[in-house]
Amino acid sequence: MPNCKTRANIIILLGISVFSSVLHAQTVAPTPSAMKQESGKVSRVPDFSGSWSVVGGTPSWDPSDPRGTKPDQLAMTPWAMERFKAARPPFGANATFDAVNDPVQKYCDPPGITRLYEYPWQFSLIQNAGVVYILYEFTGLWRPIWLDREHPKNPDSTWMGDSIGRYEGDTFVVDTVGLNDKTWIDQVGHPHSDALHLIERLRRVDQDSLEVTVTFDDPKAYTKPFTGQRIFKHSSSPMEVTLCSLTEMQSFDDEVMKTTTVTPKK
Repeated sequence: MPNCKTRANIIILLGISVFSSVLHAQTVAPTPSAMKQESGKVSRVPDFSGSWSVVGGTPSWDPSDPRGTKPDQLAMTPWAMERFKAARPPFGANATFDAVNDPVQKYCDPPGITRLYEYPWQFSLIQNAGVVYILYEFTGLWRPIWLDREHPKNPDSTWMGDSIGRYEGDTFVVDTVGLNDKTWIDQVGHPHSDALHLIERLRRVDQDSLEVTVTFDDPKAYTKPFTGQRIFKHSSSPMEVTLCSLTEMQSFDDEVMKTTTVTPKK
């Protein structure tokens, strides 16, 4: 029988062998986003992994008015114009702290897909063979983008809608329908209807830059489709947990917003 020293050496060697195997697998195994299976062939897909943060964010998706200085010029239908005029946003040309009715600020409602791109918080993509997940730092939301199916014939109307995706060369194309009409598309209060059809195109311009182009097609709210664009930078900062708390929002409203809009008593 081997003595204690021999047994100890065997255990050490086994441990080194297992550790080396694990390290080798972690080092050389391709990431899930590196390959896809198509017609029996394996091909590469673009890698969007990691966290991304907005660069020089603007409050509006209107391509002719990204800074929201003339938010009423977007080609809205009468239905959308009525809703837009009723909006009291804390951002843009019509920004106000008086009786704000921003659904995020007032109720902690989900901001909606396109408005999430405008907050100064990060988002991260996780790519798998049949689905891509986008995780949003702000409010802790996430959405699945399915690669292996079509939209349901009659999708339910939800906060984040139903998203399907496909790769076109170096671009990830996301097609979303089934959104409810409870969110704004941007920070200046532009509305949308439940007929909104979004096409997002994500393309890695270089190692550290991600271009996101969004086309809005909503015949109930806008007389013609329009397209806006954002650039995001790769971030080395860890994703944080940033929840929307209604009690904190109410405290901010009472302590900050109302004190700046109410005339102090003499």
